[in-house]
Amino acid sequence: MERKLNLMKHLKKKKVGLVLGSGSAKGLAHIGVIKLLEEMDIKIDVIAGTSIGALIGGIYTTGISIEEIEDIALKIDLATSVKFFFPTIPKSGLISGLKVKEFLISLIGDKKIENLKIPFSAVATDIITGHEVIFNEGNLVDAIRASISIPIIFKPVIHNDIILVDGGIANPLPIDVVRKMGAEFIIAVNVMPSLNKTSKVDNYYDSQNSSHLPEIKSILQRKLEELSIDHKWLKKFLTHKEKQDIPGLKKIFNQSVHIAEQKLIELSIKLYKPDILIEPNITFAGRFDFYKAKEIIEKGYKSAHATFNKNK
Repeated sequence: MERKLNLMKHLKKKKVGLVLGSGSAKGLAHIGVIKLLEEMDIKIDVIAGTSIGALIGGIYTTGISIEEIEDIALKIDLATSVKFFFPTIPKSGLISGLKVKEFLISLIGDKKIENLKIPFSAVATDIITGHEVIFNEGNLVDAIRASISIPIIFKPVIHNDIILVDGGIANPLPIDVVRKMGAEFIIAVNVMPSLNKTSKVDNYYDSQNSSHLPEIKSILQRKLEELSIDHKWLKKFLTHKEKQDIPGLKKIFNQSVHIAEQKLIELSIKLYKPDILIEPNITFAGRFDFYKAKEIIEKGYKSAHATFNKNK
């Protein structure tokens, strides 16, 4: 108890920065972490986020309560997940992201980053140069939309003549960004499982082993029929049965991205040394398993609690 009080006393004298890493649906764990931080009365002074971390962090910095953010996440079922990630540009095979952008506008409006309650930065990637692009001013929705643009899934965002994709490609755990924002005590949340913690290869459309895959395919098939869309690549996915012992193209691509991100995360932790590192081991959820929000959020909360107990 005394060591906990000493930590809290120490934090009150420091500018506390929160780093929320990439990880798609696994990043819903960020909600659980923030809940624990609020319960511990830890004041967050600055936030930097990448991809799903930019989404959760960006919404939170507008003043929307973490309870409300949790309620929104818990309402995401399988059908809602499909609606958000259903391709809307048949020719390109990419998701326009329009539904996500419309949702964000309805939730947070036309807010500017420089006017947020908590200083915030979102990270995206210049797909031509590979350099990170940091949004610390301008339209918040545009910054979030750029940061979550997963390659080959979402249509890239063009900003100031720069083609932007998911920030996780360049900086999946932006510890350095929050340090440049003046943070003196850094709490970083890494939701990407290390390579030795996962026994299967995920793919962007959830694992082929998932018990929900037939249901996902059924929903998508009905959508295609309703819209009379001749979407050849998607129809192939709906009827495709992949051998379990040999990873397909989607799995190989996803694992390649995972390996690259993991190496960048390891380097970021080694170079910038966060004071508290929270790493929920979320191997039960795939990249698009947003309908598992309850379990993922709970995992984030418990992991944060265990980490702070260990660091007392």
